Amino acid sequence: MVHAIWQDYPEIEAALREVKEIIHQELAISSPSIRDIIRDYIDASGKYIRAGLCIMFAKLNYGSIPREILYSAAAIEMLHLATLIHDDVIDEADSRRGVKAIHKQHSNRIAIYAGDYLLAYSARLFKEAHKLYESTSMDDWVIERILDGEISQLENQFEQSISIYQYLRQIRGKTAMLFALSVFSGSTRPELNRFKSRQAFYIGLEIGMAFQLSDDLIDYQIDQRASGKPQLQDVQNGIYTAPLILAMEEETFNKQLIHSRGHKWTENELTALVNEMEKFNVFNRTNELVDSYLKKSLKKLDKLSSQQSKDEIRQLLNAVMKRNF
Repeated sequence: MVHAIWQDYPEIEAALREVKEIIHQELAISSPSIRDIIRDYIDASGKYIRAGLCIMFAKLNYGSIPREILYSAAAIEMLHLATLIHDDVIDEADSRRGVKAIHKQHSNRIAIYAGDYLLAYSARLFKEAHKLYESTSMDDWVIERILDGEISQLENQFEQSISIYQYLRQIRGKTAMLFALSVFSGSTRPELNRFKSRQAFYIGLEIGMAFQLSDDLIDYQIDQRASGKPQLQDVQNGIYTAPLILAMEEETFNKQLIHSRGHKWTENELTALVNEMEKFNVFNRTNELVDSYLKKSLKKLDKLSSQQSKDEIRQLLNAVMKRNF
């Protein structure tokens, strides 16, 4: 099953079904119980945005969807799932995509090793993609940058002095690099010149920055039933994102409303924090950042695509981020 967001893109939707088939066919983990949980994650309600962008940009550049692109898209999704499993351990999350989290079904150690397995699995799928068609590889470097971003997030946990500049740099590695790899992987074959490949990478980077900032807003503004994750989970775990960081940079912001590690937040405390944040217009300011990154991505896209392709990508991003730009 492919998420309903792809119904308006039948060719991409069909390709994503093939991507899921590849992931299932190539999966080679020996533990039946862990394999079953991973299969549940694969078949759950994830949007596969990164894989979809990879395929969409391949179609944009070549007019078709080569077989190696499906392997690249599969690799990207497994890399993403690996980071999610690790995140769930750190965040002590109960579920992921409606599936009981692997560390809740087994243990933290097994979940970490399962995530590590998926990192290795992702590398194998990327290798298969490059073997099918000689192309420029950036996956090793990007994986390093993603994990470096994850480390930065952990180092900044409960750090009230983090600046918005530091945060944007952090999410550039943690989130945006995987989007950059997705678009780049869909846009790199020998017949595509280096300028266009480089432009594709930066288009993905801008989209990834917008996506993470949009996700930051979801944590504050959309409840668990709509977002699929507990509301205000980040701040309770000491993960401070753009809206809160913008508020904390204000001299008159009441930092006493932010609690230290180990504190069990009450609903009233969370409400008081959000009310304080609203005094500084931080949600609108974060929205402006999202729009800024999206506009930069579309400006770069002008150099790569037709107006029709650009409109399709704009339509997709509007649907994913629930906005109109």
